[in-house]
Amino acid sequence: MSDITTIKTIEFPSTGLLPHHIADEKGFFYEEGLDIEITATPNSVFQITNLIDGNFHIAGTALDNIIAYQEGQGVTELSRDPDLFAFMGASQVNLSLVVQKEFINYQDLKGQSLAVDALSTGFAFMLREMLEINGLNPNEYELVPVGATKARLESLVEGKHAGALLNPPFTEAGESAGLRVIDNSQKCLPPCQIGVMAACKSWAENNTETLRAFIRAELKAIKWATEPANIDETVNILERNIPGMSNSDAKSAMKIMLDPNLGLANSYRINEEGVAFILALRSKYGKPKKKLVDPTRYIDLSYGNLL
Repeated sequence: MSDITTIKTIEFPSTGLLPHHIADEKGFFYEEGLDIEITATPNSVFQITNLIDGNFHIAGTALDNIIAYQEGQGVTELSRDPDLFAFMGASQVNLSLVVQKEFINYQDLKGQSLAVDALSTGFAFMLREMLEINGLNPNEYELVPVGATKARLESLVEGKHAGALLNPPFTEAGESAGLRVIDNSQKCLPPCQIGVMAACKSWAENNTETLRAFIRAELKAIKWATEPANIDETVNILERNIPGMSNSDAKSAMKIMLDPNLGLANSYRINEEGVAFILALRSKYGKPKKKLVDPTRYIDLSYGNLL
């Protein structure tokens, strides 16, 4: 194929990147006339500011990040008015509350510091909600911004903080390092729409066919990954491409990703109930205070006919 368009994505390293790696290795991007360059983001601020500035085309991010910056509640100022939107769902991760091994329950976290990406992000809000549900008031702990999941894990391993929310494969790496999981988001919280694929509306409008081609390749990869005959190869792709993931970790991750409700099969969809909960969290914890109820301000599924 002579005309290949490069798509630059910026994402948080996780098992959620699996469809990209499959689409790349199995030639689904190439079939759509695309090449993909994946950059791991150190934190949400770097990700969103660089997406807005046009240094990347697509972001694998939390829906809350899109909402936050569209509503003027982001961590930093942007170079222009944002026009961010989610165009499809992404693999939904189960966020685990990972703590130092001497801590057994939530009450043990009183007076401790907990690592987050940034103070006003959705993951920080989810952690605050989990702590509140389990009896801890905001003045009984400290949230410290340290960056993306890898940085949060490193801060725990180095003993700098008592706990943090981690996602696979960092959860498993933390357990291997002697840390303890005391709870997780799927168990503690209502359904959450965590991950999405997002872009700027201005880029999408000028590159509509490219975005549609990207979505088609992603859907092909998701379908391929969930076919029983491809499971072993999918595990190998996951192990090769996710830093720090062993073969046993990849097999464990695949069991979760094959869950018919929470796994890959329907990951491209956006859960309305999950969106409503994310909006409720931001309405509760975001600053300046706003009542957020309209998901259509942040989501447009028409590019992939995913309505």
